Amino acid sequence: MIDAVIRFAPAHDAVAVDLWDGDLPMLPDMRAIQVEPRRWWVFGAPDIADAIGDRGAASPFGGGLMRATITGPGWRTLLSISALFDVEHPGFGVGQVASTVIHHVPVRIVVVGPDVCDLYCPASLAGTLESLWRTATAGGTDG
Repeated sequence: MIDAVIRFAPAHDAVAVDLWDGDLPMLPDMRAIQVEPRRWWVFGAPDIADAIGDRGAASPFGGGLMRATITGPGWRTLLSISALFDVEHPGFGVGQVASTVIHHVPVRIVVVGPDVCDLYCPASLAGTLESLWRTATAGGTDG
C-alpha cells in the first residue's frame, strides 16, 4: 500500500484574482497560488478585492472547490495513479503548481513541502478521487 494520508475539506475561502497590472498584494494570513500568468487563487484574504482596487477583479468561487491535503512519503506515488504528468520531475518542487487530470478529474496540485501537497478539485468530483485513493492507501483518507 502507498504511504500517504489524504484529508479532504471544502475550500470555501477561495477567491480567483485577475490582475491587469502590477503585483498581487500580500495580506496577513493570505495564501496565494499563481494558476495562470495573471490569475491567482487566493485563500484567507476576505479583503483582497479592496486591496487590488481597480487593478483587477476578485471572484469568490470556493463553494464548488475541495482541497485534499496529502501527507506522507508516498504522496507522489499516490498522484501517479491515473495521472497524466510526471510527479517525480525534479522541477516539481515546493511552491510549484501543476494542472492536470487524475482519473478524469481536473485538478491543481500545489507542492507545499517535501512530504505534503494540496490538491484542488471540483467538489462534485472529490468522491471519485477519494474512492480511488482509499483503495491505494488501505483506507488512509479522512473525508
